[in-house]
Amino acid sequence: MPKISVIVPVYNVEKYLKNCLDSIIEQTFKDFEIICVNDGSTDNSRTILEEYKNKDSRILIIDKKNGGLSSARNYGLDKAKGEFISFVDSDDWIENTMLEKLYKNITELNSEISICAVRLYDEQKAQSDESQKYFNLSFFDKTFDNRAFDYKETLPFIMDVCVMAWNKLYRKSFLDKYNARFPDGLIFEDGPFFFSIYFKAQRVSIVRDFLYNYRINRKGSIVEKGGVHFLDIIDVVELMYNSIKNLPCFNDIKNEFYIRKIDDIVYRYELVNMFYKKRFSKKLRTKDFLFDGSIFDFNIVDEKASRVRKRLFDIRKRCNIILYHYDKFIVKLMYKVMQILYTEENIYYFKYRKLILRLKKRPNLYDIWYENDRIYVVLFMKIKFSFKFEYSKLEPRD
Repeated sequence: MPKISVIVPVYNVEKYLKNCLDSIIEQTFKDFEIICVNDGSTDNSRTILEEYKNKDSRILIIDKKNGGLSSARNYGLDKAKGEFISFVDSDDWIENTMLEKLYKNITELNSEISICAVRLYDEQKAQSDESQKYFNLSFFDKTFDNRAFDYKETLPFIMDVCVMAWNKLYRKSFLDKYNARFPDGLIFEDGPFFFSIYFKAQRVSIVRDFLYNYRINRKGSIVEKGGVHFLDIIDVVELMYNSIKNLPCFNDIKNEFYIRKIDDIVYRYELVNMFYKKRFSKKLRTKDFLFDGSIFDFNIVDEKASRVRKRLFDIRKRCNIILYHYDKFIVKLMYKVMQILYTEENIYYFKYRKLILRLKKRPNLYDIWYENDRIYVVLFMKIKFSFKFEYSKLEPRD
């Protein structure tokens, strides 16, 4: 049996996959298996996995229908044979001493979870960053070094403990004891998973070395698109709330939890595609606990807390009246533009009340066309403009 099972969920990451696998194979610690869960990739990721499997017998490939990151990780957990579990996302990479240092830390201190520092790599800027306190373990002072601790000692900064799944080594018997799994079908899945185990762990330890490299601002990543899955943040916050509401320390942390998590919800609402804001608001209204003054102290004086809370109430009450009708207008406009573009091959028709304007298409003077999810307009050869128009992604309205 291998000492460590490294679980790598894979979905359409052909550009980064080799870098990821190389960083795992080249570990100074050798006693591990690599469980690659191919989550229905449609690019060359599966071919790359097969190539690496032929080179290294420690690699196991599991093929499954696309079900998302949570589903892929859970598949890996079900197949893992190692005494310890590690997760590596397939667009990231790890330092070659990561497994060795975390293994030494978790075994010598008899921990259930060992956590390392994270280096952020900005894909767009091609720059690394070690300054983010959430990732560099700065919230843990020197008294946490070389010993094990539990969540009670971290209560003063509990919301600043990094919840990400991949900068940690877990004792598998500990995960199995509590049947720890990621919430199937949801994104932002790391928070519920971490909250479900961190408050149960009796021994946690840290390694201050930057051993994990987290790629951010990657084109094509699910958190970049602002799609309908951004609504998952509401369910994710509820799962995290359910993990702490019965804890003895709940009253000590509930308001900090509320401020941080409501901030997360508002942030995701601001980023979600305009077409889903009404659904976001509608779903938010079903979560009564977020608006219950008997649970959370709504008399918090902190300016940011008041602002975030007010924004949450605004989203619930007003989005349906104002933004939804704006959404509806934009969608109607988009469909009308498509009608104009494709009614006849050489003619544009523009209708305003009873007036119908019929223009022959004259590319030398003016033209409108649709390409790569943008509408392009040229007027009298000099005035040119375009705007984003994702016609291919329009969905029926409810």
